Amino acid sequence: MTAPAQALLADLLADRVEWVTGRRQGEPDADTQGTTVLVLLRSLDLADLVHGARAFAATLDPDEAEAWRRSWTRTRFLFGNPANLPARNRPRVVAPNATAAWLGPFPTDRRLGLSRLLKPVTGVLPRPPIDLDLPGSGRRHLLHVAVDGLTLVDYLVHLHHTLVEAVLLGRLRPDDPLWLSHRPALTSERAGDRPAYARVLPDPRDAARLRPYTWLAAA
Repeated sequence: MTAPAQALLADLLADRVEWVTGRRQGEPDADTQGTTVLVLLRSLDLADLVHGARAFAATLDPDEAEAWRRSWTRTRFLFGNPANLPARNRPRVVAPNATAAWLGPFPTDRRLGLSRLLKPVTGVLPRPPIDLDLPGSGRRHLLHVAVDGLTLVDYLVHLHHTLVEAVLLGRLRPDDPLWLSHRPALTSERAGDRPAYARVLPDPRDAARLRPYTWLAAA
């Protein structure tokens, strides 16, 4: 990516650090008393995942949202069938086709039997559709996701952080129509304008450079 794009990416990353910590620079605080959300996956249904993640973020009250934000919206993904959850682990949100469920937020140091018994999500990312149109009733948004080199859990983490944080920031509504676009990488052309939200991290192949993993913009 070009130098101006790198400067924009650095500013976007600083925005997120400030949103979480109140500071634009510096190392993240050690977070031993934070909160964690559990996402239970029976199968990977992107429409279910996108719908459920946004719906879950919208259910949080201000105190819950702030605590989860201060924990960098930490999320654990587990394989399992939401229909088999015991009554004591009733999910907060179940996706429309019941392929995913959201539980929490919970104190991070609270070890739920559920998280000990179920297998963490691992594996290879199945080839996602190039484009997926998710209808809704609000303003249409475009969400570009770079998938080159991502495992399944990498993809889930990047997509989920983008969706829930955009909702918590008030930049995406649960019912907004969304065009989900998957590409190997997001090029400088994709980074020409400031997005509604972007997930930016150091490039694992070159720590001196930043890489955009997602880019959310109003259509």
